[in-house]
Amino acid sequence: MSTVYIQPLKMNLGYQKFKAALILIPLIIFFAYLCVGKYYIPLEHILSFSFPEPFEYTIFFNARLPRAIEAAVFGACMGICGAALQTTLRNPLVSPYILGISSGSAFGAALAIALFGQGFFFLVQPSAIIFGLIGIFLTLLVSRFRGQLSPISLVLGGVIVSALFSGLLSLIQILVDPEKTQTIVAWTIGRLNVITWGDVAVSVPLALLGIVGLLILRWRIFTLSMGDEEARSLGINVERERLLIVILASVATASIISVTGIIGWVCLISPHITRFIVGSDPIYLLPASISVGASFMLIADLISRTIWKFEIPVGIITTVIGAPLFLYLMRRSMHEWRN
Repeated sequence: MSTVYIQPLKMNLGYQKFKAALILIPLIIFFAYLCVGKYYIPLEHILSFSFPEPFEYTIFFNARLPRAIEAAVFGACMGICGAALQTTLRNPLVSPYILGISSGSAFGAALAIALFGQGFFFLVQPSAIIFGLIGIFLTLLVSRFRGQLSPISLVLGGVIVSALFSGLLSLIQILVDPEKTQTIVAWTIGRLNVITWGDVAVSVPLALLGIVGLLILRWRIFTLSMGDEEARSLGINVERERLLIVILASVATASIISVTGIIGWVCLISPHITRFIVGSDPIYLLPASISVGASFMLIADLISRTIWKFEIPVGIITTVIGAPLFLYLMRRSMHEWRN
């Protein structure tokens, strides 16, 4: 399966202007996110970092700012990781979640909750990261066929490992008491309402490491997208480069979902939105996916905490928005991928 590159829809505006838009759009949404909520905070208070009321400072600094940072980094991470894996494996349905990372992390979080309970919730994050990495390790182990790491075997290996961890997760939910089951379900749905500065400190550094690493490797991703034979003819070690890209995406994904839980569709829909705007060339696709993913996640989380009297888990919002949007984009861009 190979990628057919399509021309960006708005390339006539000039790429320099487009790069400025990629920076400005998520930045504008970020500040709107900080202002809007059950309690409105004026933008001038945020820009001057001057809050007349103590509770206004508390809302901004302890609740909205860490949550906004986590949402933006989550979206950026899912956007670029999804784009990198879809392009490298030449499959438009691939996402970090398919490769066993999310199911492994979910099992790790559930295991920590089952063993230690909510009083030791700080153990959930390292357990989710460890088992997320175990999940991708098992996927790589299962998918090696005759010493080679092919795109098809990697996806099939991810499906097998995901099914294994999903079964183990169901077993834990059956065995533990109802209170812990509710906590596990809440984690697997995905939530940002409990994000603290400690969560940001745990998850963001590794996520940024993966994002920067994939940006550096985007020329290699471009080469791999042309096919294994073409890449080998240019002197690229296909298996090594593919393994490095998968590991970078896995580390970034495991670190970020260890604190947010499983928030679906962002890693799948963001690259497709970006591809529809800028085209399929990884040189432009990967940086643009960072902007689109961050914007999509900030908007979804803003909707989740403002649309109703109580807060709706953001994972539900991303699913409700992502599923029909993905169907629309899939129908519009079927010619972009071919066998």
